[in-house]
Amino acid sequence: MDDPASFDRFAAEYDRFVSLQPGQNVEWVLGLGLRGKRALDAGCGSGHAAERLAVQYDEVLGVDLSEPMIELARRMRSRPNLEYRMADVFTIDDDGFDLVYSHTMMHHLPDYRAGLQHLKSLVRPGGTVAVVDNVCDPYPTPPRYMYVLGAWLGFPREIRRLGLRDAWFEFRFWHSKPWLDHLASDRYLSRAQFREVYDDVFPGAQYDDLGFALAMRWTCAGPGVR
Repeated sequence: MDDPASFDRFAAEYDRFVSLQPGQNVEWVLGLGLRGKRALDAGCGSGHAAERLAVQYDEVLGVDLSEPMIELARRMRSRPNLEYRMADVFTIDDDGFDLVYSHTMMHHLPDYRAGLQHLKSLVRPGGTVAVVDNVCDPYPTPPRYMYVLGAWLGFPREIRRLGLRDAWFEFRFWHSKPWLDHLASDRYLSRAQFREVYDDVFPGAQYDDLGFALAMRWTCAGPGVR
């Protein structure tokens, strides 16, 4: 049976869906104004953020478990200073990144805290870990009807924003069984749990509330401060 958490079954449709979202889910990290030599996008999907980060960093590595997503990224969002790699982020063993970035990947990991600790191990002294992940109160998985109802209520607005053709695609994607099955497999932290876990792994972290998600940024102070 197909894993509902996998993006492989709807990679192309998801790529188009992300392309239609305001800011393509990357404006927050770009807005931090960070620049440097090397950046890692952990859970890069089809490369929307990695491509943008490649403007601000000399070298960018995008890593994702989904082969179809990586193939899309290589075909549609390649740059000379950007490498896409199909791999588990836990196999990355390199502590020299100026930026370690992850967007809505963490809730897919079987051990959330271990994932955060691994991301922390990859950043150099003076570098930044920046993580965005979905949160939900008061339950870890929103009921399916909330997504469907939200799509219905937002449809007129999306027609005005995108035009009928793209809004209709987006509307149908929200109702597609593979996407709804995927959403039903998600398990989110509450806002309180998010801050508790991240404060423990990243003392002194700073947060921004993005509505659907919380965003955390933390700078590695120096050698021995991990």
